[in-house]
Amino acid sequence: MADWNVSEFLLRQILLAVQGGNWQRGGGKGQKPKPIPLPDDKGRGDAPAKAKSSGADIARRLQNLGQIPADVKI
Repeated sequence: MADWNVSEFLLRQILLAVQGGNWQRGGGKGQKPKPIPLPDDKGRGDAPAKAKSSGADIARRLQNLGQIPADVKI
């Protein structure tokens, strides 16, 4: 995503909206427009979900940020 800035992302969304509107007004004939792939879209759909953080890991992170006092045992 570092390759794209906000302007490029918004232009991508506008293009998809215009293409989708034209496709709808045409009666949905032909192939539905597909969005321009994002730079980090490589195989994202097939990748397994990341494991959720454990409670101790979350507590340690909050402790490092100063949100939980340091003297509290994890």
